[in-house]
Amino acid sequence: MAQTFARAANPELEPRTPTPVRRLDLVVAVGTAAFAGLAYVAALFTDTLPPSGLSVAFVVATPLCSAFATVILLRRSRAEGDEALGWVVTGLGVGLLAMVLQTLAFPFVMPSGGPLGTSTPSASALFLTYHLSFAAGAVLGILRTPPRWRPVAAGAGVVLVVVFALDLVPFPQLLRPDGSYLPLLRVLLLVTGGLVAVAAVLWVHRVGRAPEALRGWVGVALSLSVYDLVLNAVGGQRFAPVWWASLSLRVATYAVLAAGAVWSVLAQLHDMETYSDSELVRREGQLRRSLRLTHQLLSCAQDLARAVTPAEVGRVLAEDAVSASGAPNAAVLVSSRAGGLRVLGGTGSARPRDGVADASWVPFGPAMLAVEHGRPVLLGTRRDVEASFPSLSRELGQQVFSVAALPIRERDEPIGVLLLWGPEPHEWPRQQTDLLAGLAAQGGQAIARALAYEAQASAARTLQESLLPTRLPVRQDLTLAARYVPGESGLQVGGDWYDCVEVGDGLVALVVGDVMGKGLRAAALMGQMRTTLRSVTAVDPSPAVVLQALDRVTLDLDPDEIATMAYVLLDLGTGVARIARAGHLPPLLVDPDGQVTALEGGGSPPLGVPVEGRGEAEVRVPVGSLLVLYTDGVVESRKHGLDTLSDFVASVGVAALSPGHAPEPIAEELLQARLGKESDDLSLLLARYAVPVPASPDSPNGSRDAPPAGSSAAPLAGAAEEE
Repeated sequence: MAQTFARAANPELEPRTPTPVRRLDLVVAVGTAAFAGLAYVAALFTDTLPPSGLSVAFVVATPLCSAFATVILLRRSRAEGDEALGWVVTGLGVGLLAMVLQTLAFPFVMPSGGPLGTSTPSASALFLTYHLSFAAGAVLGILRTPPRWRPVAAGAGVVLVVVFALDLVPFPQLLRPDGSYLPLLRVLLLVTGGLVAVAAVLWVHRVGRAPEALRGWVGVALSLSVYDLVLNAVGGQRFAPVWWASLSLRVATYAVLAAGAVWSVLAQLHDMETYSDSELVRREGQLRRSLRLTHQLLSCAQDLARAVTPAEVGRVLAEDAVSASGAPNAAVLVSSRAGGLRVLGGTGSARPRDGVADASWVPFGPAMLAVEHGRPVLLGTRRDVEASFPSLSRELGQQVFSVAALPIRERDEPIGVLLLWGPEPHEWPRQQTDLLAGLAAQGGQAIARALAYEAQASAARTLQESLLPTRLPVRQDLTLAARYVPGESGLQVGGDWYDCVEVGDGLVALVVGDVMGKGLRAAALMGQMRTTLRSVTAVDPSPAVVLQALDRVTLDLDPDEIATMAYVLLDLGTGVARIARAGHLPPLLVDPDGQVTALEGGGSPPLGVPVEGRGEAEVRVPVGSLLVLYTDGVVESRKHGLDTLSDFVASVGVAALSPGHAPEPIAEELLQARLGKESDDLSLLLARYAVPVPASPDSPNGSRDAPPAGSSAAPLAGAAEEE
């Protein structure tokens, strides 16, 4: 059977391609290092040994390479937030101090034992210390030790190194006068080598065979440190062939780490440059498509804003769909109270005759399937159509070789379908289905508004209720409550509005706005703004982008009208809120302790005022905090203006700490404080951010709608009840 269902077109930008990461085959690298070390040992037994004076260069080169590697790893661990590398740097830092003091105490560097007069046994202890500190840092890193302990560990290591260097710990003799090792030193070297080997094995096991390059080079350096200790113990005497191999591998341990770190940084810079170029090209193409889609959706939103009755909405939506797709026939169907679907309007063969669409020419089969399952039906060839709906052409009396049925939703519930069909095969490319999905999203709001307008007796009151959300999403991680109270007349349409839009997985847009003035013109602009908001957030919910789109709508519809708005895009996964305000009062953030903060950032002039661009600000919302969005009617009185703003802020702080402190009772308490006072229309939108609770097997997934809440004092709209 042909593929009947298609995934819902996602108008958002595609996720970016993964950032390139340089990786190192750790097994190959460690094996190569071991082979090179053994080859070097063999070469020393067959060739002339280096002069003793050259040992000074090797000994001095070791701390220099270690310092270079420590600096690079420190910067990369901070830049990448890699706590494991941070612990490695801590171990290297302690080891570097021990290495410097041990180097200064080397007989060929400062025969007197260095500036601290370090004895030969203590110098041997420092030698073992810097090997162990490197390994200890790696072990603490792979054990995910909290980073707050790093200063403590570093301080303890520095104190221990200084104690050893000052000969405050009496160590037994470990070397003979001729430079040969006593058995105790050999045992200590082998034990230290074993501990470092354990650290190397744990590190390799933790990071895997192909880790990121910097982590891979740490594993190689640990393996070289093991070879240094083992060869030193096997040689048992300074300036013996195996001792020279040990000294060389000691330099290689930190030289390889430093060189590997430099190579990793340079390779990453090259990869990022290449990646950035390709990503910019890809994003530019996506941006062009997104802007083109946004322009088309804004044009369609303007058409829908002028449609008042359900029949007008159906006709406009069908005409825009035909224009966007090129399909010859289109119809808009809505669920009827008696069950099934009824035709709201159409074009082509579904064009209304005498005000009534000809339902006999509409393919109801694909439409019913799309509504029942809530997914688009996209069929582009004769074979696909006949495989899914064998009798469709016969029922309609015409050939149908392509069909597209996109559910029309209102609050995530399918209320109808946008249907297109034709007698020729028709491909449904991604850009086209994105636009049709945007039309369907706009159509859901427009149809709901038109049906509400048609059903109510009072035009002014009906229009006001249809333009405000009647339900708010119910989520486990966000509790919502909203209130709207008209001005003193109560009968004339006002311009205050609010909305809450689930624009993606874990993203919720909280909106409060105010269109200046009264009457149908202000309400029409308010409705257009809300419709456009829904459409634009489906494409790009960024606050600055949404305000720019609404700015254009305001200017295009009525340049003389001015509107204000506060828009908060809350990421429920991270608690980060992005805020943009167009001439509107700042939202309030009440933290779990009851501290109230006015979110002043992201401000710009009102919508409709010429401005070059819209800014936004970012704040972090702690878990348990309350966001309060409101219009000027909440804090303004006709006698005193905005003098009551400080009183409102104080009232919010007190109400948020009251018993229960859920948004519903808080909204009711704040509303009761304003009732009876001379004020304009007022709107309140409250959102309590909480930790999500896993759903039980019997509970439904996702959000659902809560019934609207009422108030005995004044009409309310859109209060979501807390579970």
